[in-house]
Amino acid sequence: MGHMSKVNNSILVTRVIEALFTVVGRRTLDSFAIQILKTTTEKLENKFDFLRFVKVHDDFFLEEGIKATIDSKFDTVEPARLGEAIDTLVRVIYMELTKTIGDDVGLYFITELKDNLGDLYVDELRGCGVHLDLIQMEQHMHYQMKGLQPVPPSFPEEEEQEESEYTWDTVSTWKYDNNVCLLYDGQGKLLDTLKLDLIIEEYIERVTEEKKHQLVSLPKTTMLKVTEKENELLEMMRRRDTDVESAVTLLHISRQKFDTMIQKLLQLEMLQYISDNEVKLTEKGLQHLSEHKK
Repeated sequence: MGHMSKVNNSILVTRVIEALFTVVGRRTLDSFAIQILKTTTEKLENKFDFLRFVKVHDDFFLEEGIKATIDSKFDTVEPARLGEAIDTLVRVIYMELTKTIGDDVGLYFITELKDNLGDLYVDELRGCGVHLDLIQMEQHMHYQMKGLQPVPPSFPEEEEQEESEYTWDTVSTWKYDNNVCLLYDGQGKLLDTLKLDLIIEEYIERVTEEKKHQLVSLPKTTMLKVTEKENELLEMMRRRDTDVESAVTLLHISRQKFDTMIQKLLQLEMLQYISDNEVKLTEKGLQHLSEHKK
């Protein structure tokens, strides 16, 4: 079944930019959200040349929202390439937000993004290879892994520095000067300097690297074929008599292998991501099981 797109590229990318703007702006300042989206889109042109057809404006602030102008040539970009660019954009923006306001961003970032996009656009994105559920699962896993890391011992002399911790509630203005973003509080005290350009370039590199490895770890041919063990796992889930520990034991697999299986089944849309440690069978998964049994 081919994916018939109902929406052209320009509309899709505009909706994504607007949704990202809403999620980031809600947690920071609207003008900062615009700057991050503008800079990131521009930086991504090195990897996806067609992004030069997308211009995020920061020269006039509307009462509401973000303004992007898109050249009609953008509509000729192949869905797969567009998907790759959007996937990278979402991941980089997520990393920036995490850096700016902390790790728990991953817990609500994609949920809010999906709410802002609405089902039609989430489906459209899936059609061009952007699996928001999968990104969400990775982010949650990443967050949990972080939680498992031992806390470094604190040294008394670091006490003074703690004072400078700020939240975005205290940021009242910011200046973008020579690619450095300066954040100030209401009294005009400098709270932080973010080298936005460098940070973004580094994140783009990191995401691109990670994506290369992902593609290697999930060869397309094995993607399509569900293995015997994966069928057993789906069957366990259908009978609802399993948790991670017992599944790993019953299937005689490592925890890592289990996570990879779950990721693959999510990508095949046999499973659907609900929350941190909960996935459920989809219609497609159930159908697969009933056909498999025959």
